[in-house]
Amino acid sequence: MNILKSLLLGQIPLSRELAEFIYQCPECGNCTEVCHMSQSEHIILNTSKWIDHVKVWEALRKDLIEAGFAPLDRHGKLIDYMNNDTMRNPYGEEEAKKFEWVSEFPEIKDKGEIVFFGGCTMPLRQVDTLKSMMKILKAAGKDIAMSKDEWCCGSVALRIGDENSVIDIINHNVEIFKNMGAKTIFTACAGCYRTWKKDYPELLGEELPFEVKHITEILVEMLNNNKIPFKPVEGSETVTWHDPCHLGRHMDLYEIPRAALLKIPGLELKEMKRNRNNAWCCGAGGGVKSEFPDLALDISKERIKEAVDTGAQILTTSCPFCIGNLSDAYDEMEAEVQEKITIIDIIDLIASKI
Repeated sequence: MNILKSLLLGQIPLSRELAEFIYQCPECGNCTEVCHMSQSEHIILNTSKWIDHVKVWEALRKDLIEAGFAPLDRHGKLIDYMNNDTMRNPYGEEEAKKFEWVSEFPEIKDKGEIVFFGGCTMPLRQVDTLKSMMKILKAAGKDIAMSKDEWCCGSVALRIGDENSVIDIINHNVEIFKNMGAKTIFTACAGCYRTWKKDYPELLGEELPFEVKHITEILVEMLNNNKIPFKPVEGSETVTWHDPCHLGRHMDLYEIPRAALLKIPGLELKEMKRNRNNAWCCGAGGGVKSEFPDLALDISKERIKEAVDTGAQILTTSCPFCIGNLSDAYDEMEAEVQEKITIIDIIDLIASKI
């Protein structure tokens, strides 16, 4: 904030050096929670009524890009890949690879009222979790549609500050789903969810013509209606939930994932010391994972230690970036940590019980 004040007063200039510092922020939003805490229910801080820190940081990144000091090296490649006509994803993979897994599930329709947005990370890096999702949906008798014409949601570019490169993506994606007859679209990626539900309407200046849900909202609905046929329970397990920043602080989706976990037979939920709006970030967001991987891993290692301290056997969440970064950090940690806890997406956790 002092840097921003100095910039506005003309005391320091925008620079590449400043960009290298600013992009080490994972945009987790915990600063907003801390800044808005007066520690007294009788005192309401004026800032809590209007300031959105993450929007401020993204506005600064936008300024850095417009001034030519950003994107940083790796970030520039991500955006180039995302806008490449043969890729349409930030991983530099051929576009067709994102949809290879769909061929295993002929029950996925081309049109329908409930449409799944696959995004990029899961189909290219965690495809087994998508297959677990289909196992659950099939067992619950739930039909979905999906389009092979979807593009990357654009989240990576928005977090980096390149808003201009996302407008065409938004218009393309919205039109694709309108033409499919979608009334509800859902995604298993916290970043895609935040981008669709929050960023798209803001950038378009109007509400979307369909409802946007996260996979945990679909799961809890099926669980509440006893649609998922679980195997008989043998013993019990303790689990702790990691709040992804794009689900929690960014979108206030705290209780639905927990409600889903509590509906799974044989599971006991133990909370980490920092949870919900005070949860410790996994470290992967805001472009940190791609440009500053060591920093991202250090942040994740701290979160894993906090999960171990609960005594839980399972650390679960519902964000492919969190899963990826936590897993990478876990692989680097000592055997005694690995023996105490396992890391698994909530989708895979449920699928293992049916």
